[in-house]
Amino acid sequence: MMEFSYPSATAVAVLLDRATYSEAVIYKCFYWYGGDYQVTIEAETTRTRVQLTVPEGKPLPPSFPQALLSRIQNDLVDFKLRELVTQETQIVRELLVAKAFAHYDSEQPLRTELADPVGFHYSDGKQA
Repeated sequence: MMEFSYPSATAVAVLLDRATYSEAVIYKCFYWYGGDYQVTIEAETTRTRVQLTVPEGKPLPPSFPQALLSRIQNDLVDFKLRELVTQETQIVRELLVAKAFAHYDSEQPLRTELADPVGFHYSDGKQA
């Protein structure tokens, strides 16, 4: 759940449900707004309040706040999806790392035949 409000003519406040968006998703998403806006993040009991304010002396961006709200919604979906993919692939990543650092004895002979998929050598040992 997401709610928007406008505390002033130069600010937008977003209320986000903490059950839907983790703290990591919120911080990763709104980090990218820091160059253009003053970002304030406050955790409440069941929601997180994020306020974006245009700094003093800086002109309002075109189509403020509608373009900003659309961008926020898209970015939240993006970072939420990244979090879900990270969670779903965690075991695979851990297995790959474990395999990469597993002990391998270089003295142990290979049990499979080496293939030449590019075709530089023939099976009789001659080069192409």
